[in-house]
Amino acid sequence: METNSNLEDAAAGDARAALAAIGSARSSAADRLVTPWWYHPILGLLAAVFVVVYTTGDIVAVLIVTVVYFAGLGILMGVYKEKTGMWINGLRAGRATWWTIPLVVIMVACMGGAYYLHAVHGLDWPAWVAGAIVFAAVNFFGLRFDIALRAQLRKTP
Repeated sequence: METNSNLEDAAAGDARAALAAIGSARSSAADRLVTPWWYHPILGLLAAVFVVVYTTGDIVAVLIVTVVYFAGLGILMGVYKEKTGMWINGLRAGRATWWTIPLVVIMVACMGGAYYLHAVHGLDWPAWVAGAIVFAAVNFFGLRFDIALRAQLRKTP
């Protein structure tokens, strides 16, 4: 008959093996999550056009660009998922989410500020500046998010 000590040793060994398998799966996922070089520039372009048109366009232009923007996001997500085998929501990515939050804040602030300047003062150029800032922010924060996510997955659970 086995003693409690033997059962505990076997359970501990099983737990270590399970943790090792989880770590290996996470590392494998991190290796697969390599964003194509064109992903962030296209995402940034979609976001920049959305900001510019939302800020300065009429309702028809805004509706068309909104459809194109969300269709583009869906296509990018689908291609990424097909390439890597998975999709991770930037707002539900653990510690890597901290790279998504400033991006959202920058996008909303740029859009709000440019919209205000256009609506109150009739200025169009702030929309173009806002679009350029959003494009740069998507590329900067997107790359940082990718690096943080892969590092987080490789980290031992």
